[in-house]
Amino acid sequence: MDRADVTVVCCYNDPKQYKKLVEDLARQHYDYTLIGIDNCRQQYSSCAKALNAATVQVKTEYVIYSHQDIELPDADMLGNFVDYLFMTQEEDILGVAGAVEDDSKQAREHTCVLSKVRHGRKQAVAGEREYSGMAGCETVDECFFGGHTDFFLHHPFDEKLCDNWHLYGVERCMYTRAKGNKVYVCDIPLIHTSTGTISRAYNKGFYRVAKRYAGEDEGEGTTSLKWLRTVCGSSQTDLLHRLLFYWKREILIRLNRY
Repeated sequence: MDRADVTVVCCYNDPKQYKKLVEDLARQHYDYTLIGIDNCRQQYSSCAKALNAATVQVKTEYVIYSHQDIELPDADMLGNFVDYLFMTQEEDILGVAGAVEDDSKQAREHTCVLSKVRHGRKQAVAGEREYSGMAGCETVDECFFGGHTDFFLHHPFDEKLCDNWHLYGVERCMYTRAKGNKVYVCDIPLIHTSTGTISRAYNKGFYRVAKRYAGEDEGEGTTSLKWLRTVCGSSQTDLLHRLLFYWKREILIRLNRY
């Protein structure tokens, strides 16, 4: 193992944003290894492919996957995240924004977001419920997440199911939960400078992941999960609900409502 406990992996196509991430990491009071994947020429067709290619190079016990537009304004943020990683089991996943069930009748799709992340130009806090430390969730946002390197080596991102730039981390969260393991969110108030968009590729990917974890794909041997909850929307995974969810979003996309 390297002297560092953690490797940060980032696939980028905007050198300016990536440079800011590199500068913020350099100010951290924690030793790390950095693997940057330059995709400015679009040599990788999906994030799953890019991250899998990088993961086989990781020599540290833990790995973090970061978006290029993440900022770490405080010098202890990386170390605090790694401290939380130390508390996880080998096949658990940890992020900084996560979706959980909300029993409130007023909650949209019975889901709320746990996060201390500030995002967008106004740096609004993404979270919808107060918490501290680590909390269990169902899936995490891909902006900044990770776990034990061996998990991602033995169970790499699904390049076939997630063949674009969306939901690759969400799918791994569903995968590890279906195996009986845990997904967590922690209270690191980093900055995510974009808010993201819902595209047709995202919508199609959501449908495919929901179908996988409804247990309908023959030969997958996957334990079914009733809900696919994400920080960008949620649906039950059965055929009727996921079709309704898909077409509702498809109509909104065509009307330029996203």
